[in-house]
Amino acid sequence: TPLPLKCALMASLSSLKTSVRARPAASRAAASARAVQTRAVASPSSPAKTTTETIVGPGYGQNVFRGAVADGYLSKYGESAKMLDDPSWAKDVKKADVVAKALVDWALDRGATVFCHCFQPMGACGVRHGQVGMVQMSMLEFGPDGKPYYELEGKTILKGETDGSSFPNGGMRATHTAGGYLALDPVSPVFLREDTIFLPACFVAYTGQALDEKTPLHRAVQAM
Repeated sequence: TPLPLKCALMASLSSLKTSVRARPAASRAAASARAVQTRAVASPSSPAKTTTETIVGPGYGQNVFRGAVADGYLSKYGESAKMLDDPSWAKDVKKADVVAKALVDWALDRGATVFCHCFQPMGACGVRHGQVGMVQMSMLEFGPDGKPYYELEGKTILKGETDGSSFPNGGMRATHTAGGYLALDPVSPVFLREDTIFLPACFVAYTGQALDEKTPLHRAVQAM
């Protein structure tokens, strides 16, 4: 073998031996670093706190007007959600006006522009399962200058559509003599779905007889 080629082969072998000796040390260092990182992930110094949002997801309860949700809007008008805990607020038109204004703000923030009084007509719990009666109306109004705006008054949320001719069954009496009355049920919270806010209500005849499923329950509670 020529001398220059022999020297080149010896130099290559020497470099390979050095590389082989250095590789285990580098591998051990990398493995050690990975182990430290693994321990840090497995045993964090400050474990993550479990909150309501991590369990039920963000935004849970935002479509029901009560508690912290209602408090955030009522406080703008000098009231709090505690007012809703006492059903007698529905007998005070001034308080009803405050609730109505807060409902409009809440509804618009949630993308709703329509409202309705909803009730369960007689037979909804035993004959016509799940039936719900309602009349949807827009909160859109127009000012003297023709500009549109959204408004809801207290007197509007306290009572609703009075046509009771179709309940408890269709054609029971003529529309002009129906005399059915919808009244807000302040015990049940107002809720929102898609573009509509739903005002839970009770439905009674002009004689005071119940035309819905909820009124008899309220009267039974009062009797007890």
